[in-house]
Amino acid sequence: MIDIYVTMPTSEVNNLIKMAQISNFDVQSKGAKNIPDYKYEAASAVVKWNGNSKTYEKVTFKTGGMYGRSFDKVGYNIKFDKKFIGRKSFKLRPDSGDASKIRSKLCCDIANRLGLPSIQGSYARLYMNNEFWGLYVFMDAVKPSWIKNTFDPVEKEVTTLYQCKNGGFNFTPNSQYTCINANDEYQHMTEFTNFVNAVNSAKNVSELEKIMDVKVFLKYLAMEWLIGSFDHFMVYGHNFYWYKREGDNKWVVIYYDYDNTFGSGVSASLWANKGNNQDGSGNKRGDQPVNYTFADWEKNIPVIKKLVHNNKEQFKQIVYDVLVQAFNPDLLNPRISELKSFLSPYIKEDGTSRNGKLPGRINNAGTKTTVSVNNFEFNIENSVKSWIKTKFDVACSNYGFSKSQISSEASKFRPKPFDYSYGAKPKPTTTTTTTTTTTTTKEQTKTTSTSSSSSSQPTFVAGKKYDIIKAGSGKISSEWNDWSWGVKNYKFDTQGVMVNYINAGTWGGVSFKRKDSTKFGSGVLFFKARTNDTEAVIQVILHTVDGDAIDVGHVEKVSTTKMVNYGVQINIPEDAKYDRITFQDGTNNGLILCLDDVYIMDGAYININTGKTTTTTTTTTVKPTTTTTTKKLLPPLPPPLPPLRYDIIKGKFVSPWSDWSWGVKSYKFNSDGIMVNEMTAGSWAAVSARNNGARLGNGILYFKARADEAGSSIQVFVHATNEQFISITTIENISTTKMTEYSVPVKLNEGVKFNRVTIQDANNNGMTLYLSDLYYLDGAVAVDEPTTPVKPIIITTTTTTTTTKKATTTTTTTTTTTTTTKKKTTTTTTTTTTTTTKKTTTTTTVKPTATGTKYDIISNSKIAGQWDNWSWGIKSSKFDNQGNMVNTISAGEWGAVSFKRNDDVKFNSGVLYLKARVNDTAARIQVAVHFNNDEYATFGDIKNIPTNKMAEYSIPINIDSDVQFDRITLQDNTNKGVVLYLNDVYFVENGNAEVKPTTTTTTVKKTTTTTIKPTATGTRYNILSNSAISSQWDNWSWGVKSYKFDNQGNMVNNLSAGEWGAVSFKRIDNGNLGSGTLYFKARVNVDTALLQVFIHTIDEDFISIGNIRNIPTNKMNEYAVAIDLKNGVKFNRITIQDATNEGVTLYLNDIYFIEGAAPQAKSTTTTKQTTTTAQFVIPTGECTEITPGYYPCGGLLYPDASPCCEQGFRCEIVNDYFSMCSLVI
Repeated sequence: MIDIYVTMPTSEVNNLIKMAQISNFDVQSKGAKNIPDYKYEAASAVVKWNGNSKTYEKVTFKTGGMYGRSFDKVGYNIKFDKKFIGRKSFKLRPDSGDASKIRSKLCCDIANRLGLPSIQGSYARLYMNNEFWGLYVFMDAVKPSWIKNTFDPVEKEVTTLYQCKNGGFNFTPNSQYTCINANDEYQHMTEFTNFVNAVNSAKNVSELEKIMDVKVFLKYLAMEWLIGSFDHFMVYGHNFYWYKREGDNKWVVIYYDYDNTFGSGVSASLWANKGNNQDGSGNKRGDQPVNYTFADWEKNIPVIKKLVHNNKEQFKQIVYDVLVQAFNPDLLNPRISELKSFLSPYIKEDGTSRNGKLPGRINNAGTKTTVSVNNFEFNIENSVKSWIKTKFDVACSNYGFSKSQISSEASKFRPKPFDYSYGAKPKPTTTTTTTTTTTTTKEQTKTTSTSSSSSSQPTFVAGKKYDIIKAGSGKISSEWNDWSWGVKNYKFDTQGVMVNYINAGTWGGVSFKRKDSTKFGSGVLFFKARTNDTEAVIQVILHTVDGDAIDVGHVEKVSTTKMVNYGVQINIPEDAKYDRITFQDGTNNGLILCLDDVYIMDGAYININTGKTTTTTTTTTVKPTTTTTTKKLLPPLPPPLPPLRYDIIKGKFVSPWSDWSWGVKSYKFNSDGIMVNEMTAGSWAAVSARNNGARLGNGILYFKARADEAGSSIQVFVHATNEQFISITTIENISTTKMTEYSVPVKLNEGVKFNRVTIQDANNNGMTLYLSDLYYLDGAVAVDEPTTPVKPIIITTTTTTTTTKKATTTTTTTTTTTTTTKKKTTTTTTTTTTTTTKKTTTTTTVKPTATGTKYDIISNSKIAGQWDNWSWGIKSSKFDNQGNMVNTISAGEWGAVSFKRNDDVKFNSGVLYLKARVNDTAARIQVAVHFNNDEYATFGDIKNIPTNKMAEYSIPINIDSDVQFDRITLQDNTNKGVVLYLNDVYFVENGNAEVKPTTTTTTVKKTTTTTIKPTATGTRYNILSNSAISSQWDNWSWGVKSYKFDNQGNMVNNLSAGEWGAVSFKRIDNGNLGSGTLYFKARVNVDTALLQVFIHTIDEDFISIGNIRNIPTNKMNEYAVAIDLKNGVKFNRITIQDATNEGVTLYLNDIYFIEGAAPQAKSTTTTKQTTTTAQFVIPTGECTEITPGYYPCGGLLYPDASPCCEQGFRCEIVNDYFSMCSLVI
């Protein structure tokens, strides 16, 4: 037993307890990953074990876990400043859902006996400021530091460890985006994306063995099935890491988090929608998961078909080995009894109240947990041991194994740990760079002492030479393009040396990209260099064809007086190729970098042999000579690490960035490489580029732009990986005469990453926007650039600086006139315009002018007489002596200030104006309007609200022309409570704000009815036409009494009452479809009919798209239903269901799907917008009954069902009649 004594200030403990108040309601409504953790980085700790004691002065202590955070006993993550038993990072888990308290420990033991790469498990007692907080499972955590300790890679930084934590990863295309890079400083996903693509491309096990450690994965899969885990790869798709080894470049999986095993929390409902097993064994699984075969357990995941079902003999042997080595009652029962005996006194201690409260139960809002010794022992005997016995019998029966033979072999088996050195990269003995200095002297006689060693004479192995700048040529070789950035200008001097003037604050780099298809691997890069600054650092970076940047070293203390030779050894994986090299300013202070004789020796290397050293003394006559000195080039990077550059538009969309623009009538790249965009008025047109594999954080966006119309403005956005967009700034008065360079700092909230950049027509008037040199420096920080650039032979310099300040943009124009004297006198005038933009919030803080009908809501210290106060969750509300309405909103009630019209006036689109301030800088206010039928729409939230003054806001409300509202709400969107001051609140119908709103509109209740046939572009798939179902689709309908085609070609379907009948069509080929629009014509025989539209994903899950009501009974009506899927989800089946279950005759015709299309209405017709936003039932009060996953949780047909779903599920509204506990993805 390990005892951990943590010490923190009382105020921090109180803050921890405050942030730990998380209920099951919070997890269900917000999602566990969206609830912030408590973290304190200045704790201290004393750890005692086996009579030993160790003190740690700087300890990071934070809350941890996912769904378990809704229990009263909280889990923690702890990081020591020094190693404890070889590790620094650990997890303390209460395992509140495990009454036995041995599941996690037992699974770690099993994984270790199987020789798998695995975390270790033990037990610890936690004391907070000497108060006993209870018993915990003590486990080490898989982190980059854990990889360094175990696999011991050569590289300093671990950048290929990926954590799949949130659920949904199963190697299907794009499921990689449910995982993250475990290195917080390196959030790139390219390596992992390539891995997923390679797995999908592999045809069989032999091809998979080239890219992953198949044996480790198969053992984990067998173990996952036997221990009964639904919380790993085969069901939920999370709680594991993938790590790419350095030496053999194979990926290895590492599992963690084992409390949901051995029957704990498992339910047959998890497989309710699976369908037939993909191995052909049907779907007669029954309702006892312990009896499921492996094919029953896995959810028809494509890669498992390759690994297991098409590889039966190897997997059968794997299962046999797991049973012998780790999973059989003869082996496990004694170990379980040992653990039970050890834990019994600690279980009793943990379940004993102190001062009326159980130890460590600090979450008063959470589900109460207590484990008596009786419950502890009962669960071990009747759950854990029972599962092991039954599952062992099932496995032996499934595969025809002899139990006695397994027991016999198990008694002889001696486990061996996982060999972490297997597949490792050999450690280099020496890394050197050769510096050659030429010294000419007069002939003289002297005595010289010479030390010689075989290690000082490197053996150079030649490769193929590729010139980039040929010595003395005075030009870049024709096979290479100049892709430099942050370089003010460059020239070649009279000696043929390339002189580059790199600006400060831009992390500038001199960069060369290969024009042709030639790609390079390991080798040596040679170059000559000098700088103007002895403190300069040259960072050498390679850019791979996959878009990754690889740092291969840096050169410090570069000569400022002469050109010096350098050679940099390039060692990269065999499957990695590059076509671009960069020499970057590693200090970001700006410098003059001179380069010459730059070339690659592809395939070359320098071999250093160590040997005996001898010293001799000789008398020598010294003649003019060349002395070669070898200096070590230190491999560590200089702090801070220079940012990575991502080129986005450079004469084209640079791969892997793709065009995601909208409202652009046409674009082209002219002869200067400038992108010319014809942007349509009225469409809020934008140039947008996306890189699916990117995970970019804070940095700086650079581009050059001009417009064709004076007064044009552009809005800059980035799009987060969860599809939300973030407004960065507005740039006004774009130049119409010249391309002007802009730098836009991007500052995001912690943890936010983006993969898409958008530049929008902010006036919506239409424009021709010229763009070039669009790139992003990930990790860069804005630094003021010197107003006078450094140039050689400057005679006179005159600098004029004009600064113009506006609401959101600061423009600085610098004009420099330089006279340079050579053989003749010439005068050169250079004008550089740099626009530095400040970040704006997502609302406009300058009150715009607007036209329209004004409706006062709050003015003159009162609510206007036509409005009633419909607020909720308000402790008090009053008007102060400035006429402000002061609303004290309670925490935990999602309180809101709300006003509803008390007459018959209804509103359409317009602008809501208000003044506001708050008492908390972290406050966020959500704006919503309510329609007549209790639907509502949100219009973004207001952030960064001042606490010391009233600020003015304008929120554009844009809704469909046939929809009206009569109520406005301003809600506390953090639910932490806030004092909200309001004044001058009014609405201008048909008003127009100065700036396009940077908020999104989400209609919460789904509406899908479209009454016109749109025109759209995309790939069309016919489903039903010409009195027949297309040959590419099968009829998979159910609950249909009969169907036929009438003389108009309509498919007439008689759906039975009480069977939830549906007309359903499934692709018979391998065509998997993505987002697009479904079109069809329909009518029914009763005007009360309600139709529900579903799609079925390729892994047999179904997704509700929306429902259709008011369907005509006397004519065929045309419908268009938008299908908007996220994270690469694909489907192959479409269903139209009787959502009332009362029976209906459904006429269908002209059914087809256009992939990639969005509904577009005719100009003379207004089409109601179709949305696919899921709506959820939020439980109110305590949950007294838990509904299993995939079971009904509400709706008109299930009014008594509990909306409180089991862990990992939430109650989704499918239609008015039916709500279901759906899996949280």
